[in-house]
Order: sequence, then structure tokens, then C-alpha cells
Amino acid sequence: MAAIEQLNEALRVGVLGASQLGREEMREALIRCGLDVSLEDSLAGYLFNLGEHPSVHVLLVDLDEAADRDLDALGELLDKAPAPMVFCDASARPDNRAWMLRLAEKLHRAAQRQPSEAPRGGAPKNPAADPIVAVSVPDTAAPQGHRPERVWVLGASFGGPEAVKRFLGAMPEPPQAAFIIAQHIGEGFVEVMAQQLSRSSAFQVVPAAEGEHIRPGRVYIAPVERRLHIDAEGRVRLGEETRKLSYAPSIDSVMEEVARRYGANGGAIIFSGMGDDGARGCQAGAGGLVWAQDSASCAIDSMPSCARNTGVVAHSAPPEALA
Repeated sequence: MAAIEQLNEALRVGVLGASQLGREEMREALIRCGLDVSLEDSLAGYLFNLGEHPSVHVLLVDLDEAADRDLDALGELLDKAPAPMVFCDASARPDNRAWMLRLAEKLHRAAQRQPSEAPRGGAPKNPAADPIVAVSVPDTAAPQGHRPERVWVLGASFGGPEAVKRFLGAMPEPPQAAFIIAQHIGEGFVEVMAQQLSRSSAFQVVPAAEGEHIRPGRVYIAPVERRLHIDAEGRVRLGEETRKLSYAPSIDSVMEEVARRYGANGGAIIFSGMGDDGARGCQAGAGGLVWAQDSASCAIDSMPSCARNTGVVAHSAPPEALA
């Protein structure tokens, strides 16, 4: 434990978030772990004064209570941030020392990587040279030859966006499978996540849209406030979510829907996250294969571990090895 804290002394962290109280709590918790918190600001404030802040090795971005202006700022920071970003949300546990030391370890790992989307020479990217596809295209029919051979559910929570990014980025080209991401995330961040994953992979990543066919080589992000269904023709149908759920979107529900529609041609991978969402989907019969991220590479390994405890998970590995 002392060795970890000694290592932390050399790491300079910036804390960004919408809530001043949340930033202060996280800042104090990081300092108690021995880290040097060199800056603390809102996302919009950090973006406005970009280049004038102290240099940091990594940015910890708290997405809890984020408003529209924070979403706008985050969209720009994905292109302009001078350091790697690690995301957390309402599931963060700054009052739990063991959790914070685990987070500190993840911050060190992130700091060793260059920000994958950082602009060269400090200039913004040229949108024409690096197009972002994050909207659904008109979809009229999905001929038999254009239906996916398998449909995978990618279930994730805390630490999930980075894990899913690594998983998709490890595939040199889209396979003849489709992917549905069920990520615990705020409604306003679905588009941002789609943009980030489209940039960093060979996939077209889009929010799931009413009436769109599930096609091979595409990645769909399940809605947060609607319930995702898939009809007999393989089209997305979005219904009212009348149940009171502990998590949104419900990974269990998406797994059960894919199992119902695709049977043995369905599958699921449970990535990093807190809680046990996805375990019921395993027990109910995920349809086909169920894999999980290994504990060593998870920010939080609760969800993958709960999935493994069902006895259904056939394979566990880091995200790149699951691709």
C-alpha cells in the first residue's frame, strides 16, 4: 500500500466536473491517496481557459450532474484535451479508500498512454479529414444477406466506455456481427459516446433508432430512457419503460431481448462495472456465448465477477483479447 502511495506522488491529476461539491470531494479523496491534484474546474471552465492551466498527466472527468453546456464542452475536449481522460459518474466512491486506491492505479495506467484523440500541434482536428458518423441513416430493408451472423450485447458500467473502446479498436475491420452497447450512462452522453467510439474504431456507432434494422458491422447504443425491443424483421422498436429499474439501460433486459430474438446466434460480453446488472441475463439464458472482461483489466470488476458466478461465462480476458 505504501508503495502505491509513493508512486502516486509523481502523478499530477486534473479533476473536472459539473458539481463543485463533487469535485472538492474527489480532490480531497485523491489527495488522501497521495496524488497531486494540480487543477480543479468545470468542463466548460477548463475548455474556456485551455492552455492556461497547470500541466497534468491525466484528467479525471466526473459526469454526474452534467448539464447541456458540459456536454458541449466534453465534445470539444475529446478532440482538444492535452492529457488522457478517465471518466467516472454517480457510482464513484470517494469515501471508500480501497476504491480510491484502485482508481489511482487506473489513473496511472491512463497517464502512460497518449490521448488517442489529441490534436497535433495543439490545433483542433479538421472535421473534413476525420468525419464523425454518429447519426442513424435511412433504413428501408435488410436483405437476408445483410443480416448479422451474430448479435452481441456489450454490457458496461463504470470503466466501461474505455473497455468498449479498447475492444472495438482492437478489431481491424467490422465483422459480420452486430453489437448493441448497454452502457450505464446519462441520456445526454449517448451521442458523445457514439462520436468517441466512431473516431477510435472502424465501426459506425449510432444510438439505436426506431425502425432501424440491426445490420452486420454496426454498433448500436441502447437508449437510457426507453426500452429496446427487436421485432421479427430485425428492426429496432423503442417502447416505454414502465418498470422501476436499478440501472439504465438495463443490461439484463437487453440480453434477454437479444436471446429471445436471436437465440443461439446471440451473445454477450460483460465489461467493467459496479453492481450485478447482466447476471440475470446470464441466468435467463443469454442465447449464445457469454464472455466477460477479466478482473485484472477492469476499473471495477463487480459486474464481470457476478456474471462469472452464474457459471455461464465461457471466457474471460482483457478487452483486446476478447475482440
